[in-house]
Amino acid sequence: MLNLSYYKTLFIILTVFYFVPTLCHAQDVYYGQVINKVTEAVIPGVTVMLLKEKIATQTNEQGYFSLSTRNPVANDTLQFSSIGYKTFKLPVSAFQPKNFIMLEASNTSLNEVHITDAKIKTITLGRFFTYDLKNIGWSYLYYHYTRVIVQRTPLAKLFTAPNPNAILTGISMGRQDLPASPSYATRNKFTTFLLHVMAEDADTGGPGKILFTKNVSLTDNSTRIDFDLTKEIIVIPTAKFFVAIEWLITPYNEIIEVSNTQKFDWVTKHGYQIFKDASDYRVSYQPFLVGYANDNTLKPADLYIKVGKAWQYTRGYEPFDLALSATIHY
Repeated sequence: MLNLSYYKTLFIILTVFYFVPTLCHAQDVYYGQVINKVTEAVIPGVTVMLLKEKIATQTNEQGYFSLSTRNPVANDTLQFSSIGYKTFKLPVSAFQPKNFIMLEASNTSLNEVHITDAKIKTITLGRFFTYDLKNIGWSYLYYHYTRVIVQRTPLAKLFTAPNPNAILTGISMGRQDLPASPSYATRNKFTTFLLHVMAEDADTGGPGKILFTKNVSLTDNSTRIDFDLTKEIIVIPTAKFFVAIEWLITPYNEIIEVSNTQKFDWVTKHGYQIFKDASDYRVSYQPFLVGYANDNTLKPADLYIKVGKAWQYTRGYEPFDLALSATIHY
């Protein structure tokens, strides 16, 4: 008589051994952001190729790339190439996903034209560097959190230009796609928000008239975001002005964080309070803006938050500045 249990067991064992090679075959994913080595501006349209496997992709408008392979080749090399830049090759063994890829402009690129009697000057207010965006902790994030009394919608940073009537040509911001803690949180690389440029209110000294608004949609985990505003011709009438981020409270931007907490259960006859473990959660909204410190003397950012219809002044985390900069011509 056949032993059916024996054959069932044998079938299961053979099935497992058949699928183990497939299950154990890991997928390699290479992702990051490509920037200019000197200016630190993001570089779109860079071709990123695995040379031996011969698969490629291109960076998007924010210089972000993601390249995955199911059949990795041993000792393969990532190549980054773009017109006007020197080709950069990086062994996959040396690739670090949290590092920026910096490309150097080639010698064949056109040199900048300098006019000796030009009166227009360019300056970046609140400038931050690539290194400032690394190893950012959870404590130095600026985000919208549903349980805080003061709603940070929107949050505005104060800038002071050398002269009024400057022309705003660009804005840069640092972003973190997911909090450093807790570990139990949904991951969402997609976010949309409003970017405002505002003049100073002569009466309050806070944000006043909105000069420009941009609806921003991000579809990747880019750490640095650069906005080119040269075609917008934004004239700032006051020396002091503000750049504001307005969070959109929609499910599209939600980050749900789950954690364990102690909750009251009952009281014993001797008066002891008994607690039990329970799950807790909170909802935060992207984008997560980052604060940074490059030395011990850096002043915290001058920030304003909107409560109802009024703007209130608040200082940022000391001594951390908000990774938000504005480039102007004056």
